[in-house]
Amino acid sequence: MRRCSFLARFVAALLAASIPAIARAEPSDADRATARALAREGYEAEKRGQYGIAADRFGRAEALVHAPTLLLGLARAQTGLGKLVEAQEIYERIIREPLAPNAPPPFEKAVEDAKSERAALIPRIAWVTIVVSGAASPDVVLDDAPMLAATLGVRRACNPGEHSVKATAKGFAPAERTFIVGEGSEQMISIPMEALPPATPEPVAAAVVTAKRPAPGMPLQTELAIGALGVGAVGLITGGAAGIWVLARHASLSSACPQGQCGPSESSALNTYRAVADLSTAALIVGGVGAAAGVALVLTTPKGAPITAYAGLLGAGVEGRF
Repeated sequence: MRRCSFLARFVAALLAASIPAIARAEPSDADRATARALAREGYEAEKRGQYGIAADRFGRAEALVHAPTLLLGLARAQTGLGKLVEAQEIYERIIREPLAPNAPPPFEKAVEDAKSERAALIPRIAWVTIVVSGAASPDVVLDDAPMLAATLGVRRACNPGEHSVKATAKGFAPAERTFIVGEGSEQMISIPMEALPPATPEPVAAAVVTAKRPAPGMPLQTELAIGALGVGAVGLITGGAAGIWVLARHASLSSACPQGQCGPSESSALNTYRAVADLSTAALIVGGVGAAAGVALVLTTPKGAPITAYAGLLGAGVEGRF
């Protein structure tokens, strides 16, 4: 009797695969022949308990030729795989889709079988409620499939078996739970998330400024003498260097500007020449005044604080014993 039942379902699937669906474009003869062959392979795989192969073959056949008999074979294969939620949705699809008035008897039989098998399947579906606390808007993944925010904290249909759920959120440590749910059972999975400690800023190296201070007890006149001689030395060196450049540049400009008349091409060079000349003059004046003031202060400095000034090509300065 069981063999006859299987044979009847197989023949129904073959008959359904040979009739084109109304809602989609009519399949070709090659599509219908391929669908019949796939349905036959799916039926044989289902008899051997190879539900993965059966689901693949019935799914491919239904993609070629839409028929409730092929969907019924796919739903049964999904049930054999333990994918009860997916199987229920396929049964629902078979039941919801209206049959044409001239639908063949195998189609009507497939709808009736879907109703009875769906009724027996519903009590076997498990339900889980996943509650994530701590983070306001976590990203939750159940068995590598992202969960919508609307499904958190409410009952969710779930296939029996082992599952893993992961929750992540910015500023919180990732949380993960593994659970096992049986057929027809219901569980609540609580996932508390802990906030990460505030990031510690990297230490910033403090800038160390070392100032050379005058020796304790240095008279104010000595400090002023050192400053004046330093300014004078820097001014004289800067003015002298700028003056040397001006003299060298004056020779080239004299040849390029006969009788003091420079063309437009020499305007930029002439402006630079004048600016450096002004700088040289100002630096020499400042240097001279500073040097004179420094010398005057040195001559009147007490004998206990001799000061020595020095200047050269590589630098200038003042030093003294206090």
